[in-house]
Amino acid sequence: MVLLAAGLGSRLGALTRGWPKALIPVAGKPLLLHALSFAACLRPSRIVVVGGFGFALVSDALAGLRTSGTSLADLPVELVENSAFRDGNLVSLLCARPHLRGDFLLMNVDHIYRDSIAQVVAPEVSEVTAFIDTDRTLGGDDMKVERRTDGRIAAIAKTLNRFDCGYVGLTRVPKAALGRYFDQAEAAIAEEGRTIHVERILARLAKTDQAPACRDISGHGWLEVDTPDERAAAEAVLAGGGRDLGREGPARS
Repeated sequence: MVLLAAGLGSRLGALTRGWPKALIPVAGKPLLLHALSFAACLRPSRIVVVGGFGFALVSDALAGLRTSGTSLADLPVELVENSAFRDGNLVSLLCARPHLRGDFLLMNVDHIYRDSIAQVVAPEVSEVTAFIDTDRTLGGDDMKVERRTDGRIAAIAKTLNRFDCGYVGLTRVPKAALGRYFDQAEAAIAEEGRTIHVERILARLAKTDQAPACRDISGHGWLEVDTPDERAAAEAVLAGGGRDLGREGPARS
């Protein structure tokens, strides 16, 4: 598993002025801990956390978790640093690449997922698979997806005018597709620059004869915390019991 946690979180304003986005509390728990709680449901063999802004603070938080005596203390977390954290998060993914040994799940630290979503994510994939939903009203800042008639991705971008679902920030990459996936990542950096985001890999793969598959998590619901308003909304949802915080889940990621 790769958890992208290097960003500045500048859209959160004063909340992240001297504090990494990964450690912003939501319902009394930092985003990093929400992400690791979801990761624990998948029982991964390795979790590569890519830190950047406030790296030492993230490192301290993970060190504290290891000695916390909680159920998350034994998670197999490895922290790596992206010193170029002001670039796009595709650079963070490339920082994680040397630490990967096989298939992986990619996720962002600013997304909070219901534990029940792990049951949809866990089954094995044989090809690059993006997770989508169809039950949100998508706005200008949402990542939109147009699917082909066979259900694969035809296009993915925030700027799409024609789309039928939204990307939820999760991608699974099987071992057999690692080379193809990272070839597109390297090509994207070379051709488009270092400020791009990881979704550009899916967009580029969509133009090949092995377009990414989709798996639907509709009906479960999830939260994104990118602005103060979104954080307030997430606080309200979680305060109302809108997410099962238990750790029971499928046997593997």
